[in-house]
Amino acid sequence: MPPQPPGYQPYPAGAPMPMKQGKSGMAIASLVCSLVGIIPCFWGIQIMGLLGTIFGFIGLKQTKNGQRDGRGMAIAGVIIGIILLLVFAAIWIYIATGDCVRTGNSFVCTRD
Repeated sequence: MPPQPPGYQPYPAGAPMPMKQGKSGMAIASLVCSLVGIIPCFWGIQIMGLLGTIFGFIGLKQTKNGQRDGRGMAIAGVIIGIILLLVFAAIWIYIATGDCVRTGNSFVCTRD
């Protein structure tokens, strides 16, 4: 074995070197999908928020043991996705229970 530079400790023989696997792809996908769901053209049906939430939970599972990075992105994707889903569920409930009429690309709601 070649001599080590001063100040460095060699790994013991047979000990595996700890390796991180990089960032979790699902955590990245979660954050991206949730942020895309904020764009107004995706407000009709909130598929991106739903995908962001699902991918976020998978990303949280992948980053649980510390082998992969990206736990913060997964948490942010889950939070943003859930908020999007709740807001748009509330909007659709408001439209469905009120006297709303679709006029072109918008809804006009009246309350008594």
